[in-house]
Amino acid sequence: MVEAILKTAINYLVPLLLGYLISRLSQLKKKNKSINIALRTLLQNNLTNTYFVYAEHKTIPDYVYKNWLNMLDVYERLDGDDYIHTLADKMKSWEIVHTDIL
Repeated sequence: MVEAILKTAINYLVPLLLGYLISRLSQLKKKNKSINIALRTLLQNNLTNTYFVYAEHKTIPDYVYKNWLNMLDVYERLDGDDYIHTLADKMKSWEIVHTDIL
């Protein structure tokens, strides 16, 4: 008798639990997508601003350039593909000023 009650309870509880977990995963996926979009936008803004700070002289400190490349890498992983690659191509011809920081 106890075994039958447990089987019945499990048959009702497992689908409910799975439904709840699937619902939560769906909500997390939507939040994750929003976070990725926000992060990509912030990275795009920072990459652009950094570019224009140093664009006039076409020189950039090595530590700034290294950080810029790291941000670009994350930006690409977040499927960023706008004009940032055009800026990256232009920066390749710039002089990199070596500092004691790196």
